[in-house]
This record gives sequence, structure tokens and C-alpha cells, in this order.
Amino acid sequence: MRRAGRMREAEPGAGAGAGAGAGTGTGAGAGAGTSAGRAAGAGSAEAARGMLERLAVELGAEHVTFGDDVDAYLDDYALGDRDAFRPAGAVRPADVAEVQAVVRAAGAAGVALWPIGRGKNLGYGGPAPRQPGSVVVDLGRLNRVLEVDEESAYALVEPGVSFFDLYDELRRRDSRLWASVPDLGWGSVVGNALERGYGYTAHGDHQQFVCGLEVVLADGEVIRTGMGALPGAETWPLYRGGFGPGLEGLFLQSNLGIVTKMGVWLLPRPERFAACRIAIDDEARLPELVDAMRELTLEGVIDGVVNAANAVGVAAGQSSRERWFDGDGVVPDEVVDVIAADLGLGRWNVKCAFYGGDELLDLKERRVREVIGAIAGSAVSVNRYDGTATAEEVLPMDHFAAGIPGMLLAGGVRWRANGPTGAHIGLCPVSPFTGLHVAAASRIMRDHIEAAGFDYIGGWLGTGRHAVNVLMIFFDAADPAESDRVRRAFAELVPLLAAAGYGEYRAHLEFMDLVAEQFSWNDHALLEFTRTLKAAVDPAGILAPGKQGVWPR
Repeated sequence: MRRAGRMREAEPGAGAGAGAGAGTGTGAGAGAGTSAGRAAGAGSAEAARGMLERLAVELGAEHVTFGDDVDAYLDDYALGDRDAFRPAGAVRPADVAEVQAVVRAAGAAGVALWPIGRGKNLGYGGPAPRQPGSVVVDLGRLNRVLEVDEESAYALVEPGVSFFDLYDELRRRDSRLWASVPDLGWGSVVGNALERGYGYTAHGDHQQFVCGLEVVLADGEVIRTGMGALPGAETWPLYRGGFGPGLEGLFLQSNLGIVTKMGVWLLPRPERFAACRIAIDDEARLPELVDAMRELTLEGVIDGVVNAANAVGVAAGQSSRERWFDGDGVVPDEVVDVIAADLGLGRWNVKCAFYGGDELLDLKERRVREVIGAIAGSAVSVNRYDGTATAEEVLPMDHFAAGIPGMLLAGGVRWRANGPTGAHIGLCPVSPFTGLHVAAASRIMRDHIEAAGFDYIGGWLGTGRHAVNVLMIFFDAADPAESDRVRRAFAELVPLLAAAGYGEYRAHLEFMDLVAEQFSWNDHALLEFTRTLKAAVDPAGILAPGKQGVWPR
């Protein structure tokens, strides 16, 4: 494959990857720099419309949206007024050259852009822009799997490629390679990785398996990171280092450029694999479970990311709570026991996987049963499959272990509103992967959210050394009072958790500034450094102003 180095204009039809926030959307919220940032990057409604009209001629009218037709780019799970983050319009470029054209047009007009991959970052703002009046750059038409390398086990993808798309392409090629997938397969592979998303194979920490980015900068210039800057090099998707500072991390959760290609490492198909379920029936033994899973992961017995959920969290993915409780307030503890018995669950439930031949799987399963068996009231179940098993041959609940995408958890929003207005927002503080810390974060979130009248839909992801503690808040988006309670509870929890040392790793649009404000060591030196970078590469504040709390100076 030919590797281009520095390009001032991309070749017509050249592929592109994901936006500086591809697949994301995240919101409003007061915080340092908000007003100045909006003024600096916004441009006027007239300027935006003029730019969109010109782009309609260049890209085709069917690929430009403005006026009353932008509802598809609003946040369906908004906390109140969906128009609070209403874009001025949207453009759908087909290749990197058109992305460059859009960026240059925005720079000339002084109009802010908000790039998305597929806009499926629901619970964090969906496709809506952080700054109202921005123009969404919808990269969904850049939807090609550009390369799959069987020898070196990687793919090169564009930002419009979903997990379903990549899976289908690997099957079409009869590839020996697997991709890691998150709970919902409709999102962007690139956008998920750039937002530091997770899946559940041995490659489940997706940001760790990104290698090689192509990026359109705010002036329309295109760069390639690492070895991609060396013309003719075959090592762009193989070696992150390159020569000089490593820059790939600058474009994760970033508004410094629009990623237009991404290399992603894939997992060679194992001989056999095991999908493992672990449960404990006593809430008080959560610290023991966490410590056991950490040790199994650090030993290499468990491959990849551990995923845990409480009984109510698992139930929310399967039905509305009316099935078990139709009263007001929080589901009572005795009803949680009924839910657990009805669905065959523990109070905490873990899913994880391990890979290899049967001899190796025997050793791993024996070690898992030994460690977990020391926890009173625990249970372990394991299903094994051939690495060549098809989706039809693997139980749906075990698809996660084989990189088979699905939509099993999409119905969770029905928990409190069994209809089209069901919504959710995610709160995800990071802690050490120890029983002490995970239990402490869980207690803070549970006490606070239950006091606000919402069920504790709790969980955690473990990667060996850190845990992402997950609180899913389900609510009825059509109920203003309920939405307001969610907003207040969330805004109170962020600093409460930060004071305990647990910072968010991503945030909904409405709380980006609040989350950024918590990272205050040495008078917010890190945030100030990031703003300095923003001022250097995007002085007009064109690209995703306000993303992750980074506003133009």
C-alpha cells in the first residue's frame, strides 16, 4: 500500500477517519472560558447559512442540511430543551478533500464546526454540538474499510465505519481477525476509540490499539502521525512512535483536528475461547470481587476488560422496571432480591473472557474457579466455543467475547419511561482497580442518586490497574422536573467524586466545563497548556469549541 507523507491537498477520493469528537456529542454547562469560547468560535447565523449555501453547490445540496431540517442532529436524550445545542446545519463530506474544503470554508466564514463519526454517542450528547450554532461535520459517508492486513493484524478505517461494518467486512474477507466491540454495534469504530471507549475482547481498551492517524487541521492541512510521515513506509499502522514527540494522543477527546483515517490493531482468531460469568449474592462482598478480578487480570488469566453490573443494571437492559415494581421512588431492596432471583443474577455480575486452546483454557478456568470460589456466595459459569464459531453458534449473551456486535442493551432507556421519551446519561469516574476504591465510588454514587429519587444502575470496567466506575441514570426526557433532578444530581456528583480523587474520563455536553474544572492541580496548568495548543493550531477556534472544556482563548 502506498503511504503518502505530507499532503497539502489530499488525492480525490482519499479516505478519512474520525472527527475531533467523532461519534460524540457533549454539552453545555457553566465553567471557565465558556462565554469567551462561544463568542470566539461561533460566527453569525448569517455567516453559517452563507457557508452552507456555498457548500451545497460544491458538495451537492443533498449533502448539506440547514434551516428546519437539523432535528436529526439534536440530542434525543437532552436534559430539557433539545434546542439548547441546536446546530446551524450539517455537511456530509465524502472524502478527505471535501473535509479540507469544509474546514477552509469555515475558517474563511468564521463558523465553528463539530465533527462526528456516526453521532451515536448517546447519553453524552449524541450528534449535537457543544456550541449551539455550530455546523456539524457528519463523517458518515467516509465509511470504507480501506485495508485489512492478515499478516500484521490491523485494519485501516474511516470514521463512518461502524462496528457492524467492520465485522461484516472481516467476515466477507473470511478473515482470521477479530475486532473488539462495545455493547452497541452501531457506533463509529474511530469515534469510539477517540473517545476512549471500551469493548470486551483482549483488545477491549480501544485507545490502546490505535496506531496511525490521518488528521485534517484547522487550516485545512493534512498530517499523518508517527511513521505515516515517512513516504513509502509500511509501518504507519504498526509502530506508534515515529520520530520525535508522539502526537496521536493529542487527537483523543480533542478539538485540535479532524481525524480522517485510523489504524486499529485486530485480534487473531483464537483456537478456542471461553465466555465467563461470575456472580456474588452479597453486596458487602463487592470489595472481595473487585480485588479477585484485578488479580486475575494482572496474572493474565482474564484477557482484556472485565465488565460488571449490579442486578438492577442487568435488569434494565432487559425490561422496564414495571415488570417488578410500579411504585414511586427507588426500587426497594427486597424487590432487587426478586429481580435477581427472577433473572438468575447475583447482586453483582461480571462478564469476562479468556482465549487459547483447551489445555490453556482448562488452566485458566481452574484458576478463576479457585480465586472466585474463595468468596462466599459466589458462582462461576463458563461457555466454551471454537474460534471459528459463527454468530448463530454463539449464545447472544456471549457475543461480546467473540467480537460479534449487537444491540442487546439498547432497550435500557425503557427502564423508567417505557416509550420513545426514555433517555439516559452516563457518569463514569475513574478509580484504582481495588475493592476499597471501587466500593467507595459505588457508595458515593448510589447514596447520591438514590437520594435524588433514581435507581442505582451501577457497574464498573476493570483493565488491570484502573477501574471505570459507571453510573447510568435513566430518566424520562419528556418530564422537565425529572430532567432537572438529573441535572442537579449530576452537577453535584462530579465535584463530590473529584474530591475523593475520582475524575470523569468523559462527559455529557452539558457538563464538559464542570468536569474540566475539577482537573485543577497547579492552578489548572494542564487545561491551560491544552488551551495554549488550541490557540497555536486553531487560533480562530473553528474546530469543536468547548469540547472537553477546551475553549479558544
